[in-house]
This record gives sequence, structure tokens and C-alpha cells, in this order.
Amino acid sequence: MLPQVTELTPRLEAILADNIADLTTEFRNYDAADLIALIKLDRMATLRSLLDGECEMLFKPQTMRFGEHAEVVIGWDAPPSIRLAMVFRNHGIELYYRLTLEAADANVEIDLIRFEQPEPTAPSRSVRLERALIDSRAGSRSDPSSSFRQET
Repeated sequence: MLPQVTELTPRLEAILADNIADLTTEFRNYDAADLIALIKLDRMATLRSLLDGECEMLFKPQTMRFGEHAEVVIGWDAPPSIRLAMVFRNHGIELYYRLTLEAADANVEIDLIRFEQPEPTAPSRSVRLERALIDSRAGSRSDPSSSFRQET
């Protein structure tokens, strides 16, 4: 099934990309050859452990995770491209996307997004996704596991 692209998709992808920039940077700390080897040797459990570990450093548990599929595009005429299926779930939003890591660039493509309670307008869907992504960050104010307390 091909993703259905709407006029809202580029806006949602931009919001997502902005909110996972730190995660993308963390993924890039791994040597590309190591990630490629894990993918080519079908070591998905090891890859999941690495990627989910990075997700848990930056996001609340189970809100952002590896989606159990990865692929590498390798050719003689271009640097490798690593594609990772990722899943985001928070505040009634379920989002499946592909994160592509390349030598000088990274991008996201949304495959599917579901709102538990549908939003009536495109702007409200954008706002709701952005709020869910911001709230999913580890250490955000609504994180009950945070030990930081502000004194009044």
C-alpha cells in the first residue's frame, strides 16, 4: 500500500523532522558501516536495541521506537543511504514514518498517521502532532518520572 499524500503531508513531515533532529544526530554517531552490516546481516534485534536505546534517551518510553524494518541502498555512484522504519505514539496519535540517513542529509517520509479522535481541520492536526512530539520528549514537564521540582 502506498502512502496517501495530502496537502498537509509536507507540513507534518516538517514538524516531525524538526522534532527528531536530535535523534537523527544520535543515530549518526554510529559508524555507517556498522549500521549497514547489521542491516545486511539481518541483525534486527541488535539494531532495535541500539536505536531504541537512543530513542529512550531523548523520548519518553514507548513513544518513539524502531519499527522493525531497515534497508540500505548502496551503489557505485553515490554514498549509501540507510532507511529506518520508525514508529511514534503519543496522545492518541499513531505515526509510522521512514527516516533516511545519507552522507550529508536526513529526511522523513510519513507512511501513515492516525488520530484517535480525528481533528476537523489541517491546522489543528499540525498543532496536535507538534504538541504530542514536544510532550514525548524525555524530561518534559508532564513526565511523571522527572525528579526536577520547581520551588515557588
